[in-house]
Amino acid sequence: MFVHSGSDLYGASRSLWRLSHRLVREGNAVLVVLPYEGPLRPELERSGVVVRIQTTLPVVERADHGALWGLIKALLCVPVSFFVLLSLMVHFKPHIVHTNTALILTPGMVACIARIPHVWHVREFFEDFSQLWKWYQRYMQLLADKIICVSTAVASQFHEEIRRRKVVVIHNGFPREEFDPVEPERVAAFRQKYGVDRHILVGVVGRIKYGRKGQDVFVKAAALLKDRFPEARFLLIGSPFPGNEEHLKNLRVLISELGIEQSVVYTGDVEDIKAACAALDISVLPSARPEPFGGVVIESMAFGKPVIGTRIGGTIEQVDDARTGLLIEPNDPQALADAMEKLLKDPQGRMAMGKLGYERFMSHFEFEEFFGKIMQLYRQQAHLGGVR
Repeated sequence: MFVHSGSDLYGASRSLWRLSHRLVREGNAVLVVLPYEGPLRPELERSGVVVRIQTTLPVVERADHGALWGLIKALLCVPVSFFVLLSLMVHFKPHIVHTNTALILTPGMVACIARIPHVWHVREFFEDFSQLWKWYQRYMQLLADKIICVSTAVASQFHEEIRRRKVVVIHNGFPREEFDPVEPERVAAFRQKYGVDRHILVGVVGRIKYGRKGQDVFVKAAALLKDRFPEARFLLIGSPFPGNEEHLKNLRVLISELGIEQSVVYTGDVEDIKAACAALDISVLPSARPEPFGGVVIESMAFGKPVIGTRIGGTIEQVDDARTGLLIEPNDPQALADAMEKLLKDPQGRMAMGKLGYERFMSHFEFEEFFGKIMQLYRQQAHLGGVR
């Protein structure tokens, strides 16, 4: 039984879909609890997963941090959520309860009462919650039989005692077959749609978060390069989270102020994301704040693309600097421009890095190793062979 905090098709949701899909294929019954309707539900159901929507699921949102009403709202949901989850556990009788993100308050306490092993998956950094985190990690320790962290960087947030007793690092895995070569017709269709047929493409894929995800740094770096590389186009692929449209507005204003409307292409969410990734010559993750374990880095490597990332968070564990890509300091447009220029001037070097990136993906981040570690952990916590 999984409990998840969203219903989109971004990183943590896709990781959940991959794992639950494989569990069903292996003959296991899987129930997923989501807080609202969204595109994740039909994807799960097509895989044979049972989905239940619990609108009272208390999820602590970053936007609510520091707002008294946000905390009260989450706490008010706890009693109802507790009894709904308890009813689901009694009827479904799971061998394992797996909370798929850190800031869901009730699954752990319900699993504890029901005496069902509980695994808590941590995919977040808590620098915005520094005071609360001192206490919340103790709450997690109390209610989790095991805490999975997606990177060593994420695990390092926990107190040493908790790391020693409860924490295990398991990097997310990505099935190789998801990254089979994309048909040239699909790549060509993407390029034609956005008018970049004959251009070198440098792109950022992900949610638009001005200041946090570093698209503003990427745009400033593009402005430094536009005259030296008029054949290059700098793509922003993705959209802001609903309610965060101001981030995109601010980014558009910056692009206009820099006078680079011809060089920067905003695609928004694209229907064929694989074609978009395959079309890129260089993939950039310019995050100004640490990424726990950016899926776009691994996906880019799986497509044979060199990656430029910032030297913070889980990205350091993904990119082999100067071999599969380049690592730079965050919030430094000049450093990013220098890294992009190095790759733009060296097509053979780009291809060599991309090839090494694919090899690193296969040896470190392919799905089978991840799945094996998860299954071993499940069996250890459940103390039985019923989980295949």
